[in-house]
Amino acid sequence: MPAPELEEDSVDLTPMIDVVFLLLIFFMVTMRIVQEETELIIPLPSNVTPPEPPEHLPQNINIEIDPFGQVSVDGQPMDKPDERSMPQLTAYLLRRGQMDARGPAKTIINITPDGQARHKHTINVLNSLTKANRELDKLGIPKDRLLKQITFQ
Repeated sequence: MPAPELEEDSVDLTPMIDVVFLLLIFFMVTMRIVQEETELIIPLPSNVTPPEPPEHLPQNINIEIDPFGQVSVDGQPMDKPDERSMPQLTAYLLRRGQMDARGPAKTIINITPDGQARHKHTINVLNSLTKANRELDKLGIPKDRLLKQITFQ
């Protein structure tokens, strides 16, 4: 009996080539072409002059809220912490808004709540500021002079 002939093992490379082409197409499609920074053309200013300082520096109102909700404006305590309508703060902001509307500079209101203060105290301050702005608007103060520039620190 003759010995059976051994067939050579072969690997079909067609599926592997298909996968390689699919990966190549995927990477080509998802690749972003980024322009080199050296190729960017940016015109540089020819005569650089420093900006002129403003004629009038802005006025600041510093409102601080302590951990227990006590609101103080420029170091002076205002309403009680559990006072929701905050009439003293509203009256103070209304007076400052009337004075600052006649002045040359705008007013910046810096609100600094303590990290432990409840959010309702900050909301009460913002509500008081809204009331003061409504009253200033009724008095005919121009809209660009209302107390609207607010920063939180």
